[in-house]
Amino acid sequence: MPESRENGSLEDMEEDISLKKRKSDQPGEKELQGTQETGEKVKRKRGRPPAEKLPPNPPELTRTLSTLVDMVINYKDGLGRQISKGFVQLPSKKEVPEYYELIRKPVDFRRIRERVRNHKYRSVGDLEKDIFLLCHNAQTYNLEGSQIYEDSIVIKSVFESARQRIVTDQEQKETVSTSHSDNGGRAEDQFVPREVKPLPEQLKKEEKKERIRNTTMKRLHSGLDSDEDLEDKTTKDEG
Repeated sequence: MPESRENGSLEDMEEDISLKKRKSDQPGEKELQGTQETGEKVKRKRGRPPAEKLPPNPPELTRTLSTLVDMVINYKDGLGRQISKGFVQLPSKKEVPEYYELIRKPVDFRRIRERVRNHKYRSVGDLEKDIFLLCHNAQTYNLEGSQIYEDSIVIKSVFESARQRIVTDQEQKETVSTSHSDNGGRAEDQFVPREVKPLPEQLKKEEKKERIRNTTMKRLHSGLDSDEDLEDKTTKDEG
């Protein structure tokens, strides 16, 4: 009996030890949470990097871009219809899924305005690319001769004329500012006349005039000297 108890207790002890080993080998809840968190961190790192914040554009460029967009959006045809209404905001993918299957780079005036505010366009040329893309998308998806197809042609021409008008106004302002500025620049250097060299005939005439002038001056001086001599002689005689 005592031997069996001892054997039983030894076996129980060995089972307890093996159970403890198993528990120690298995990861705990905290360890599992830690591994999950590290896995999430790794996934986050593998994702897209955060968008870089671009430095703001010069105020003059931002005003020019905003003015161009407003001129195109506010344009009305001969009937008073604002043709940009169909281009302000595109329908969602749920409403028109086939549009997004056909058009790879969808864009509307709402996005264009947002990109102007966020300084995505670094020049007027960048804005022009999106305006032309908007028109191209409309002509790709819609049938030729439809209203929105024809409106896209008008929008493109309106933007081109508006850009030409603004660029011309800016060039005129720059010309006026450079002409009135005190600092010398290339524009002013063009208007500075070069020194004109006299011709040989003119040189001869100038030499003649100079000789005549000298002789007359000598005569005058000699005449003055003679008058002074006469006065001296008269004073001597009176004395």
